[in-house]
Amino acid sequence: LHEIDSEQDWIIVENLLIERQKRGKHSEKITHLVLDVDGVFTNGTIAYTKDGEHTKNFDMRDGMGLEILRQFGVEVMVMTSEQSQLVAKRMEKLQISQVFLGVKDKYTLLQSLAASQNFSLNNVAYVGDDVNDMANICSVGWSFTPNNAMTEIKQLADVVLSKNSGAGAIREACEFIKNYNKRF
Repeated sequence: LHEIDSEQDWIIVENLLIERQKRGKHSEKITHLVLDVDGVFTNGTIAYTKDGEHTKNFDMRDGMGLEILRQFGVEVMVMTSEQSQLVAKRMEKLQISQVFLGVKDKYTLLQSLAASQNFSLNNVAYVGDDVNDMANICSVGWSFTPNNAMTEIKQLADVVLSKNSGAGAIREACEFIKNYNKRF
């Protein structure tokens, strides 16, 4: 039992929780790829017009990588904390049916999906870039993060991709998964 009286105490408890999550982690054949959006599909920036509408840029090569991965039987899911019609439209074009917008607790959602769809977190690859992805990064069979992700996520992910978000990071993760799954 730890008492939290200072920021240093909080860091100790956080590290203990991270280590506990990581102990339950085992890598198996990847059947599901779960992706964050901002900072993974996109470079994390948003452009606003004078009318308040905004745009996001997506890398076409990432979309092709996801299509190739689906041909190998990997289910692709997207979860983001943003409630964005732009994201919904892009995922519709990519034919990703399991898109979850406005998600505040990604870990609870992923656990719920695993239970209801009968898959194990050990069969999941997850790509995230920021603190709201941390629990999933520490829990799934394989975790990836773009090269320009937050430092604390780069320290926890199994693979730090050589590509940045919105610039081929997803495609790189797809290639890794395709090659990794050949072993099974």
